[in-house]
Amino acid sequence: MNMRQAQTANFYQPTFTVIRGLLGQATEIEKLTNIAWSFAHTALWNSCIFSEKEIAEAKLRIKELLLAAKHPTRCYNIFCQRVLLARQYVLASPTRFIPLPSVWLDNQNPLGFAGTKAWYLNIKKQRASLPNYKIELKALGVAVLEMSEDPTPKNFQYWKNYFIEKHATGLLNLFLHTVANHQYGI
Repeated sequence: MNMRQAQTANFYQPTFTVIRGLLGQATEIEKLTNIAWSFAHTALWNSCIFSEKEIAEAKLRIKELLLAAKHPTRCYNIFCQRVLLARQYVLASPTRFIPLPSVWLDNQNPLGFAGTKAWYLNIKKQRASLPNYKIELKALGVAVLEMSEDPTPKNFQYWKNYFIEKHATGLLNLFLHTVANHQYGI
């Protein structure tokens, strides 16, 4: 090393800044993204097998949604409710369908996930007067998240009994399928 290089090396002292909490937030967002994808895939496309590219694109759209939220966990729960509302809409008529995940999750598609916002706001408005209005829809997202964080038999039994007691057999089946799919990595 010549004298000039030595002076430049001594002059340049890189500094690193530690930003606390961002790594934890990133892993939290990744976890919520994966759970939300598992939930949506099971609820809307359970009988479909997608390419890695399609899955990555769908997860990216979900991740963007979660990153834009002040409270990612609350956003996840709202996402799950809106997915369930879309599921109910499609199941009400045999001519209705959900397009590819990357298309349906596109923010610019008013006939996709973006179109469920008004449906969710209607439920939210109803809950202002009736706090337990369609509460099972809210509970399912919470149940799936709790099972992913704490997959114990006690937790599983609690949520299974919850949906049985609410006479929500469709949501019970969706809970069972989602937990199985998430547990075994769809």
